[in-house]
Amino acid sequence: MEEWLAEDEHHQALLQDWKSCSTIRQKTEAYERLKYSEAWEDFRKARQEKMSLLRRKRWNMWMKYAALFVVPLSVAVVLLWNNTEKSKELQVAESIVNPGKSQAVLVLSSGERQALDEEERSFKDGGMTIKAQSGEINYANQVQKNAKNASAFHTLEVPRGGGYFMVLADGTKVWLNAATRLSYPVAFGEGVRKVFLEGEAYFEVAKDAERMFVVETAHAIVKVLGTSFDVCDYEEDGKMFTTLEEGVVEMEKADNSEQMRMAPGEQVCLVEGGRMRKYEVETALFTSWRSGRLVFKNMSLEDLMRNITRWYDVEVKFERESLKKVVFTGDMKKYEDLSDVLEFIELTSETHFLIEGNKIIVY
Repeated sequence: MEEWLAEDEHHQALLQDWKSCSTIRQKTEAYERLKYSEAWEDFRKARQEKMSLLRRKRWNMWMKYAALFVVPLSVAVVLLWNNTEKSKELQVAESIVNPGKSQAVLVLSSGERQALDEEERSFKDGGMTIKAQSGEINYANQVQKNAKNASAFHTLEVPRGGGYFMVLADGTKVWLNAATRLSYPVAFGEGVRKVFLEGEAYFEVAKDAERMFVVETAHAIVKVLGTSFDVCDYEEDGKMFTTLEEGVVEMEKADNSEQMRMAPGEQVCLVEGGRMRKYEVETALFTSWRSGRLVFKNMSLEDLMRNITRWYDVEVKFERESLKKVVFTGDMKKYEDLSDVLEFIELTSETHFLIEGNKIIVY
């Protein structure tokens, strides 16, 4: 150890840096100050070159002096080992866990199921010809041409690892998130325009002063005339919420016992126990998924990994309950390779991941 320290004045500084808790705090604070959306691409480009150079230099040093300072620098050795192993695991993950893509299953009124993806599809239902292409299905023009046979009821099911865009018969645009199911009439009548949702979807409702648009979930009813909003109601989340970007929305409990009107920038949340609460929020944190981005601020690792299980169709296991409460802030592409997403999380915390097939172990 003494010989190694005497060889170069920088060795002493390196030793102190490894042993310093304040260094860890400084790096953590620096990560918190980062503008993630701007820094992420620069980080990815530079990381491979820097890590490759550092590994070559440090490996020679460790081989020469390992026997001299195994005890005093054991923590540093473990950190370097973890980084090396982590890199191997995440590289393997790239070939196992594929990013999500545009896909869904359309259930016709007859019960027939049609798989939808980026390819063009055409099929008949009740005398109507339904076409889907380029990862979307549009009823607006098709129904007008077949109005006499437009009384059918369809269901669009988006699996985990998928997403889909559609236009309803009235021109309302709907983005469906992963693990979501939307049931709707092929054509809306003269009364209320009603759809049924399980999961999460973003709506841009076509304005119609004479026909209210209603989104019904297992726990609440959302009523609008023309607006842009997000509705999220996954059973496993234990809560349901609506986030409003434009217009006016009224959210009502399924049992009609309570209702709240919302303004743009507000969110109404219904939690277990039936409590309804209203908050002012940054809407981008809850709606950016439709444009293909992950934007999160002070989100718990439990909630973040729950979203990842849907977007990438994987299972997650936490080795310690305390890890679920670790919070993160970031902005990245929703369908980036999963290995890049996990590596980003590892570099901004003491959290690590082990990938076994289609399962992610958090430790």
